[in-house]
Amino acid sequence: MRTVNYPMSPGNPSTGGIVTPAVLDWVGRVRPGAVVADCAVLPLAGGNVARRVGRVTLHLADGGEPVELVRKDAPGLEIAGLRAAQAVRREGGAIPELVASGDDWLITPMAPGSALDWGDAVPANLFDTLAELHARYLGEAGLPGVIPRVTPAWFHGLCVGWVEPRLREHAARHPAGTMRRARALVGRAARLPAVAALLAELPATLVHGDVHPGNVLAAAGQATLIDWGSSRVGPAALDLANLVPAESPSVERYVRTWERVTGERPPAVVIELGYRWAALQIPVQYLPWVIEHRSTGDVEAALDRIELALHLD
Repeated sequence: MRTVNYPMSPGNPSTGGIVTPAVLDWVGRVRPGAVVADCAVLPLAGGNVARRVGRVTLHLADGGEPVELVRKDAPGLEIAGLRAAQAVRREGGAIPELVASGDDWLITPMAPGSALDWGDAVPANLFDTLAELHARYLGEAGLPGVIPRVTPAWFHGLCVGWVEPRLREHAARHPAGTMRRARALVGRAARLPAVAALLAELPATLVHGDVHPGNVLAAAGQATLIDWGSSRVGPAALDLANLVPAESPSVERYVRTWERVTGERPPAVVIELGYRWAALQIPVQYLPWVIEHRSTGDVEAALDRIELALHLD
């Protein structure tokens, strides 16, 4: 990894394509009177991530503490999802600020803390934020068409267009019997008649779509939810079920926050039926990752969850 330095000059206010006028305006708000002298960009990680995510350090002319940002190459759906989420962003909330964006990139502040591990306690502000987000966009009000909708056709495409090809790609990683079972269960999920009936009952809202511990950065008891590249319009429980069970105190807090901000509790189907749907979509959605990175025992456990969830009716 190599740091790239971009000196500032009066005639080049968007040095390196990073220090845009929007970024300078943001610096002026968070550091009144500050003048950016130069910026340095260091890839945040190796491999593919290094080519699309960079840590941006803005050095100030007065020698004060540098300002840290993240610049990420991003598809339109990610930019649209995070932009829509700004409607409920607040101090102490879990939504990162969208500082600047273009057609295929976005810039946010560097979030403090580190990613959670499985089993770690999840900061309560994450569930407050998700309740506010889901309540704000329940019924899809005002959401742009670029954000994919979780529909029967979308789920079928997830199964046959995303999951099945990756099962074939990584077939040699696990015993043939395990991979045959995986293909059969994903095929059944793609053709399941109950999918349409259940999704028809579930009100849709804006969801992050990929809420797992690695996308939750925690510091001083506060969470920041990063990586909005799987933004969807779909059942709210998709943002809950991968972290906590339906009967957890965190879900109770989510419901209370929803009631506080709207004056009424969320529709009963949001949790009850939403968790039933999430029990199918989530293990199907993550199955390629499990197959590529986990043991055969973990794959079989994921397949057990899919098989159990196939009884949606």
